[in-house]
Amino acid sequence: MARRKTSTHSHGKTQISISLPQNLVKTIDKMAGFENRNRSNFISTHLERLTMEYQVSEPAVEFKASKRNV
Repeated sequence: MARRKTSTHSHGKTQISISLPQNLVKTIDKMAGFENRNRSNFISTHLERLTMEYQVSEPAVEFKASKRNV
């Protein structure tokens, strides 16, 4: 019977997988090094900042479900 792998992630976090161009990953790794962060922490921190800036600069948008013409 296979053992279930124990997660070492912090509570309240979700692990995701994305594909990025190799040159972008190299750039991210260099930038993370400048900030003394690992890749995951760098991406997470900057995505959080980006979303906060977006929420502040963009007005609230209501999304309505579109109706299909059948």
